[in-house]
Amino acid sequence: MIDEIMKNIEHYDTIIILRHQNPDPDAVGSQTALANILRAAYPQKNIYIAGVDLSVLDWIGKMQQIDSETYQNSLVIAVDTANARRIDNNGDYKKADKIIKIDHHPNVDAFGDINWVDDTSASCAEMIYELTEKVTNLKISKSAAYNLYAGMVGDTNRFLYAGTTYKTLEVAAKLAKTGINISEISLHEDEMSLRVARLEAYILDNFQVTDSGFGYIIIRKDQLEKFKLDDGELDHVVPLIGRIKNVNNWIVVSEKDLNRFRVNLRSKNVSINGIAEKFGGGGHPLASGVYVGSMDEVKALIKDMDNLNK
Repeated sequence: MIDEIMKNIEHYDTIIILRHQNPDPDAVGSQTALANILRAAYPQKNIYIAGVDLSVLDWIGKMQQIDSETYQNSLVIAVDTANARRIDNNGDYKKADKIIKIDHHPNVDAFGDINWVDDTSASCAEMIYELTEKVTNLKISKSAAYNLYAGMVGDTNRFLYAGTTYKTLEVAAKLAKTGINISEISLHEDEMSLRVARLEAYILDNFQVTDSGFGYIIIRKDQLEKFKLDDGELDHVVPLIGRIKNVNNWIVVSEKDLNRFRVNLRSKNVSINGIAEKFGGGGHPLASGVYVGSMDEVKALIKDMDNLNK
């Protein structure tokens, strides 16, 4: 698999690295680090990173603006993206000559011509590091190490989640050994704006917990707009309900547009990605997401999540 990936990377003059919509540190960290690594190994190639910029993740890296013609005869590498419809792109990626998928979610959509998927990895960043260990001419700069470490810290919630393994910690230690400022990265990922702090206060004051230990909050559009959040800031509050001792699984429902709800599903031990897939989403066994189009669907999803614990 690695040999096939490298054969294609060496073949194409234009390489475009994409990731999923509503990116998190792992998506942007994997994307920017891979670009950094490939640019150092192949300075003659045109290597781009594309997607919507989120100001909350500017400290990891900023995207590039490229036109649709650039995709012609190119190689697209999609990182940290479980299914094609979540690629942060307006569809231009379909013009590429070849698509490689590098991902650590369950492989429900093998949309790539080449699919390297390892759902035992705690983050996609962990896989990008593995790539450099198996290919001698790929080296990790301090900048790439910084971004990969940011991705690992983000997807493990600072090594709190169950997916964290000894391998995760070994890779993190090797990245730290490059001299990156690991405390700075953790502080970046822990800090929040005053807007987010007020939203957390609202959630703690209004979330519900059922007898089964299922916690949830529904934030309607008019309420959400009062907090004037920047894009990506809502993601900071998703783990909050899970910090409550008697909560086993939980969801954060946010109405992005009228009757279009984003649902973040989380669990401490019982798999919830099957429920996300049932409603058209997906993700990890303990962390998934989905968009639904009505309050009736939200209520049905709440019922399914509550029943998991019974």
